[in-house]
Order: sequence, then structure tokens, then C-alpha cells
Amino acid sequence: MKRGTKQAVAEITVDGYELVWTTVRETQWRSENDYQGVTVSVRLKDAVRKELLVKYPFLGTKMNGKWHLPEKLKITPEIVAAGIRAAIEAGYDPESRGKTFHFHVPEEGEE
Repeated sequence: MKRGTKQAVAEITVDGYELVWTTVRETQWRSENDYQGVTVSVRLKDAVRKELLVKYPFLGTKMNGKWHLPEKLKITPEIVAAGIRAAIEAGYDPESRGKTFHFHVPEEGEE
């Protein structure tokens, strides 16, 4: 996303918390980490509290030594809600203050 452009914000309610979320990073190449997946920012709707960054795994596959990129992942409210619930289980408290909480969604089969 280019600097200075405004990102779309969507509202979502998860387990009684009224939240807003936006995509802050699409899948991208990082030389030190190969490809990285989508990252979503989540905050309480009407309060300044701890931000949650939900980091999804890269969904591409490496075939014949080259990365094959899947179609652009469509982030749906259901995907975001599942990521938020998993982050809450891992210790994220939407009503707390402090440093940003980073949550990495595990790849399938990874716990």
C-alpha cells in the first residue's frame, strides 16, 4: 500500500467485543524470511487500547525451487474472527493497554 493512502476499516463483534480491523500488509517477499502472509490490525471500536496484529501464514508452495503464489487471500470476517478468538486464547485482552500484541496464526497441522 502506498504511503498516505487510507485503508478501509471494517467493524466486527467477537465474543461481545466491538472491534474494528483493517489489513495492514498483503502477502510480500522479505529476503530474510522468504514470503510472509497477510497481517490484520484489530482494535476496540471506541477506545484506545492494545492493538492486536494477527499474522497469517504464507499459503504459497515451493515447487521446483520456485515459489508458486496462490490467488490473493480474501480476508473474510470469519477468518478475522477466528484469528481474534485464537489470539484471545493465547492471552490477548482487547480491553488492556500496553504494547501491541502480535499473534501468528499457526499453519495447518502446526500447533
